[in-house]
Formats: sequence, structure tokens, C-alpha cells
Amino acid sequence: MRSLFTQRLICSAVASAMLVTLSACQTTGPMQTGSTQGSGAPAPQLTPAEQQMRADSERFNNTVIGGIVTGALAGAAAGALIALATGGNKKEVRNAAVGGAVVGGTIGGIDGYVTAKKEQAGRSEIRALQAAAADVRQDNQKLQAYLDSSGAVLNEGKARLASLGNDLKAKRISTEQAEAARQREVQNIESMNGTLVQAKKTRDQYTQASAKFAGTPQERRDLDAEIARMNRQVAQLEQNIADYNRALAVSRA
Repeated sequence: MRSLFTQRLICSAVASAMLVTLSACQTTGPMQTGSTQGSGAPAPQLTPAEQQMRADSERFNNTVIGGIVTGALAGAAAGALIALATGGNKKEVRNAAVGGAVVGGTIGGIDGYVTAKKEQAGRSEIRALQAAAADVRQDNQKLQAYLDSSGAVLNEGKARLASLGNDLKAKRISTEQAEAARQREVQNIESMNGTLVQAKKTRDQYTQASAKFAGTPQERRDLDAEIARMNRQVAQLEQNIADYNRALAVSRA
């Protein structure tokens, strides 16, 4: 029968694993509408497009493949700590960590993702490829939604920056006021850059996983097509950010 101390350790192990999962799911929140900018002026209210962009970013950040990897970290942590709490030796702790990772969803990140897909597909390579393609398709849909909303934000920002440049040239506003107004666009660009980092990471994870699946080119067709689509979306997001940065630079010229 486990002692009270052992039971407490087990609870701590599970709690630690949950914290791993929760911390991995945290995302940067939107601009606080009640906050102030560097100049001390109130931060502007987010437009509907800006609100939608941030909501779409949070949805995309919870990717399918990322969730499986996070589950593995939590499972491994819980398995190892529980083995320690129950007096396991080094070998038992290692085996428990591996077992916990299986329960969590994966072993060794990308390798585990591929293993999980094959297990779900009953070891059928074709069905595993189809399952992986469905995962990429799901994340592609979320990334496309982000591209749509961030594209609207880009258009709004370019219009604001063009108007800002005209107001500055006509001396309707001061240089300090113009720079304070630009901080809104800087925050939007930073938000877009954060999602770009996640998009590249997700694309790379799926690309690495794809290389570990077998199958003929025909059997791999859907998976390869979805990864190619994600790559095009990443390139489009990079282009949008570059356009936004150019508009910002022109407003300062």
C-alpha cells in the first residue's frame, strides 16, 4: 500500500505533466485596449479585422502535430516521476518515461507522430498517409483563415500609414504623434511574425514526418500536396509581412 508521501509525489508528477501541457499551449494575447503606448497615449481599439487576426492566430497555434508532441512531453514527465515516486530503479524510470510518452501520443517527437498515425491506421501505410494528410489539411484550413484575416489587417494598416504620411507632410500631426500612431502597426507586424514562426515550425514538422512514411508517389500524393500548400501559405505570410514592413518604412521616410 502506497504511503501518503508517495501518493503526494504521484499527484505532483501528474500536476507537473499538466503544467507542461498548459505552458506549451499559452499564446501571446491581443493588444490590451485599455493599455497605453510608449508615448503615454491610450492604445487604439482593435478593429474587427485585428481582433479576428489574433483569434485566428490562437487557433492556428494549436496545431495537430504540435498537440501530439506536447502530449508526449506530458506523458513522459508523468511516467518518469511516478516511477521515481514508487521506488523504481533507473531502468524502470526510463521505461516508465517511454511508456508515458506512448500514452501522451508520441515517442521522440516526429518519430512518435509517425508511429501514432500508423497505430491509428492499424499499421496500414496507406491509411496512415491519409490520416497524416488530413492533419495537414486541418492545419492548412486554420492557416488560410489566418492569412485572410491578417491580409485584411495589412490592407487597413497600409491605408492608415499612407494617411499618416500625408498628415505628417501637411504638418497636421507632429513627428512624435506619428511615431506613436505607428506603434499599432508595429504590434500587428510582431503578431504576424509570431504566427509565421509557428507556421514554419509546423511546416517543417510535417515535412520531417512525411519523409518517414513509406508509400508510392501516388499513395503519398495527398500528403505531399497538403504540405506543398502549407509551404505556399508560409511564403504568402512572409510576403504580407514584408509588404507591411515596407509601408511602415515609407511612412518614416
